[in-house]
Amino acid sequence: MDNNAEFGISSAFEEAPKAKKKRRKFPVKKVICYTLLVLYTVWLFFPMLTIFITSFTPSEQIVTSESFVWLPKFTIEPYKQIFTTDLYIDEVGMPGLLLGFINTMWMTLLPVIVGLFVSGVSAYAFSKIKFKGKEILFAIEIVIMVFPLGAFGVITQIFYYQLDWVPGVLPLIIPGLFGGIGTMFFLRMYMDGISDGLLEAAKMDGLGFWGIFFKIMFPLAKPAFIAQFIFGFVGGYNNYMTALLYLSGEPKFVTLSLYLGEITTLFNNKGDSNIHCAAAVMGMLPLIILYIIMQKYFIEGVAMGGEKE
Repeated sequence: MDNNAEFGISSAFEEAPKAKKKRRKFPVKKVICYTLLVLYTVWLFFPMLTIFITSFTPSEQIVTSESFVWLPKFTIEPYKQIFTTDLYIDEVGMPGLLLGFINTMWMTLLPVIVGLFVSGVSAYAFSKIKFKGKEILFAIEIVIMVFPLGAFGVITQIFYYQLDWVPGVLPLIIPGLFGGIGTMFFLRMYMDGISDGLLEAAKMDGLGFWGIFFKIMFPLAKPAFIAQFIFGFVGGYNNYMTALLYLSGEPKFVTLSLYLGEITTLFNNKGDSNIHCAAAVMGMLPLIILYIIMQKYFIEGVAMGGEKE
């Protein structure tokens, strides 16, 4: 009896995994979902792939081929021509791509960094400091966010002309130094999740407004600051319309976006599309590097992962 009982129990345990294996179904929904995601990813990266391939395609092969060349004869000549056969070399003494990159960096980093600091301090005040009229002021700023800034473009341009700032870099730099409502709103939502108990303990230790901001709020909200820095930097880096309005006719202040817009007139032969693509690749490279370096903090910031109470 005991042997039979043991045999029955052991056979039941042996059959159990088999039953589980039989119940497993082929994950059709998961396969379809991942297939669609892969196809969508390929669709998104397809233009970048064609630009990258074309940038290494010889001009002769582009002229003679009737369709897109998927397997070109590899050459780096288009990248050389960007830095050697450029009208900006004669005018300002350096290639337009390099000059545009340098101008873009300092014209973008200065307002983004200072504006991010101002927005962060404002967000800290709205989030953690009690003062009269706080909610009314915040509501007014939210209402201002609704209005499209493009509607005030002509008025802003007239205003800058009256200040004698045009042509010049001041319209691209000065407004950004005062921060942005959208950035402040995002940072406030993040700081609302930081425990008030930490601030009370810091006050008991003798920290003031600036001590709490730099030693507690900023370190805890660093992912949000980095995410907003990336958004602001990418926006300023790709800013074409503002640069076109206020920097036209100033070769020494050309930005990267303006240079990439002028590349079709600087290299306008039939086989120069590889040079256009090479310039586009060089223009995208800094943003790709920035995202790779800041990817971890960027995702944390967008996820709004603040310290909870």
